[in-house]
Amino acid sequence: MKSQPRSFPRPAPVKRMSLQVAKKRPLDAVDPEKLLHFAQQLYAHALTLQEVIRNEGEVTYEVLRPRYDRQAAQQFEIFYHSSERGQPARFRKHAAGS
Repeated sequence: MKSQPRSFPRPAPVKRMSLQVAKKRPLDAVDPEKLLHFAQQLYAHALTLQEVIRNEGEVTYEVLRPRYDRQAAQQFEIFYHSSERGQPARFRKHAAGS
């Protein structure tokens, strides 16, 4: 006995957004450079507070903050360079070597 072919309904075609619409940032989107700067400042603040606590307040926040601002800037430098090129930080070494 031969089985009869079954007819399945075809799925509706998938609507694709044009590339122009997909690449536009929403008006309320966060600027990546501002976000990186905020993260760097937050990191420097956390490092400074840790050191104030570690020293039990013998050294003031205002004295320590410039040191940790510089340290945070150095540690975030790789992120800034990769964001300027528009690529993730993990690919920066490969791009520089080629």
